[in-house]
Amino acid sequence: MSAKQYSEDHRVVYYETNVTGTVGIGRLVDLMMLASEDQSKQLGVTNEKIAKRGLGWVVTQHIIDITRLPQADDVITLSTIAKSYNRFFCYRDFKVEDQHGNELVKMHSVFVLMDRQKRKIVRLPVDIITPYEAEYTKRIERLKTPQSVENISGQKNYRVRFMDIDANHHVNNVHYFDWMLDALSSDFLLNHRLTKMNISYRQEVYYGDQITSEVELDEKNLTTKHLITTGDQQNCLAECQWEKIK
Repeated sequence: MSAKQYSEDHRVVYYETNVTGTVGIGRLVDLMMLASEDQSKQLGVTNEKIAKRGLGWVVTQHIIDITRLPQADDVITLSTIAKSYNRFFCYRDFKVEDQHGNELVKMHSVFVLMDRQKRKIVRLPVDIITPYEAEYTKRIERLKTPQSVENISGQKNYRVRFMDIDANHHVNNVHYFDWMLDALSSDFLLNHRLTKMNISYRQEVYYGDQITSEVELDEKNLTTKHLITTGDQQNCLAECQWEKIK
C-alpha cells in the first residue's frame, strides 16, 4: 500500500510577496502546511478531532531545497505526502511546482503529536495515522542538526505579540523565518538568493517572550547560521545556503 498524495493549486497574490518580488520562505512554508491540513481534513483527521483528545501536531524540523521562489500571479501546485512514520515521528514530503510541472521547492518535514497540557510528545495513535496509508518503519531518521551561532555577524531583538500566536497557542512558524532572516542586512538579502535551509525547532516561544535573533555569516561560502533564543534557552536553529544574484 502506498501513501496517499494530496495536491492543490494556489495563485500567488501580491501581499504574499516581499520587496524582492517573491514569496518569502516562511509564507511558502505556511502554504505547504495548509496543504497538509487540507489533506487531513479530506481524510477526516481534522485539527478539531485531534484537539478534542488534547493533542496537536508540532513540526520539529524542515529541510528545504529551493530552485526558485514563486512570484506574484504565479499559479503553483502544492503537493504533499505522509511517507512514513514510527512510534513517535511522522515524516512528510512537500513539493511546489509551476504550471508546467517544473519543481520550484521541495521540503522534508518531521512532525510529532504533542499532549497540549503536559507539553510532551505522545505515541502516534493508530486511528489518526492509518488514513494516510503511510509506511510504518522502526527506523528513526538521523537528520543533520543545524550548528549553533559562534561568531555573531548580526543580532536583533523582538517581543512576541498577540498577533504572532496561532491556534495552537504558540508562535506561528512563519515568524521564526522572518526573525532569522531579518538579522541579515537588507543589502545581503537584496543581492542573494536562498537555495537551501535546514531549520530545527527546540522549544516553543510564547506570547510576551523577549526573543533574540542572531546570525553568523560566512561570506566566502555564502552560508549563514541562525539562532533564536529566549534568555539562556535555545528555541530554534537553522543553517542556510545562498547564491549571489547575477
